[in-house]
Amino acid sequence: MMRAIALSTVLILLLSEPVMASCDGQQQLGQVDYPSNSSYFNAKASAKLDEITKETQDKGDGYLVLEFNLFKVAGDKKQQQYDMWLANRRIDRVKQYLSKLHVAKPIVTRIKTAAAAEQRQVEILWCAQPSTTEQPVNH
Repeated sequence: MMRAIALSTVLILLLSEPVMASCDGQQQLGQVDYPSNSSYFNAKASAKLDEITKETQDKGDGYLVLEFNLFKVAGDKKQQQYDMWLANRRIDRVKQYLSKLHVAKPIVTRIKTAAAAEQRQVEILWCAQPSTTEQPVNH
C-alpha cells in the first residue's frame, strides 16, 4: 500500500507541469552585461544594481526576477553544459550582490533555453503581485 502511494506521488510530480511565477505587468528595471566567457560584472553594473535596490524599496508587494536567455548550441553537449553553468553563475553573482545589499523583496531566477541569438546579460524585472482584495460576486 505504501509503495503504491509513493509511486503515485512520484508519477504526479513527473507528469505535472513546471511551476512558473505568474507576472502580470512586469517592468524591466535594467540588466547586467557580461564580457564573453565571464561571470564578473563591472562597476557600471554594480551602480545599476545599487539603483535598482533603492528603487525596489519604494515598491509595494512584488518580487524581482533575474532572467538569463540562453542560446542553444545544437549537438555540442559539452558546450551546452558549459553555457548552462555560466548562465547559473552569472545569475548567482547578481543574486549574491543584491543579497549583500539586503534587498527586502523576494528574488526569483529563471533561465530560458531558447534564445534566438547569443546573449550575455541578466535581465532584472519587477513583478508586482496582483491585489488580493476580493471582488463582489453578482448573482
